[in-house]
Amino acid sequence: MPEDFKYPNANLLVLILASEEVMGKNGFNSVLNQGGLSFLVGKRPPNNLEREAPMSLYGKIQQSIEDFYGPRGSRAILTRVGRALFRYSLHEQPTLLGLASVALKALPLKARMKLILNQINKAGSNELSMPGTVEETDDAFVYRRSVCPCQFRERDSSAGVCDYVTVGTYQEALKWATGKNFKVTQTKCLNIGDDVDEFIVSKTPIDM
Repeated sequence: MPEDFKYPNANLLVLILASEEVMGKNGFNSVLNQGGLSFLVGKRPPNNLEREAPMSLYGKIQQSIEDFYGPRGSRAILTRVGRALFRYSLHEQPTLLGLASVALKALPLKARMKLILNQINKAGSNELSMPGTVEETDDAFVYRRSVCPCQFRERDSSAGVCDYVTVGTYQEALKWATGKNFKVTQTKCLNIGDDVDEFIVSKTPIDM
């Protein structure tokens, strides 16, 4: 397990807000209590970019959701949390996503996809200390990163990849940027021993 470090407070805040939206406040409190995180019940980190929130705590919240709903049941929940997280980040702290001053309307579809993915990756590297790369192939964009909160999650690696929050975040970001839905698939995961997290973003919209 890597050495823990601090995240911006706002990043933890939007995860909590998104989780409450998806599960309801009482439902999320039940998740926290069962996961040994009762000290977070009713608490809100400040909405600022001060690095005071442990990255491990971000990962433990996600793991508590998986433990509560089970590996299969939690996938849809965590994906929905990721989609809500993008919306809250856009409203509360667009700097977290690198979207404070992005103009997209004049660009063609694939250019908008590329721009939004590169901007989020740049913000992840600079604001969240999660260095990554975005590569383009004929039919997809490939996002890879070498640091992730999932590294702090204690879980059975046989359950497979685990970062459905990021999957949902990218789905919602692409929907916001293009007005269309795209398939986002995690193919590698630091939590299960891979050397990187890897996400494949199809260039073909689901809703043609």
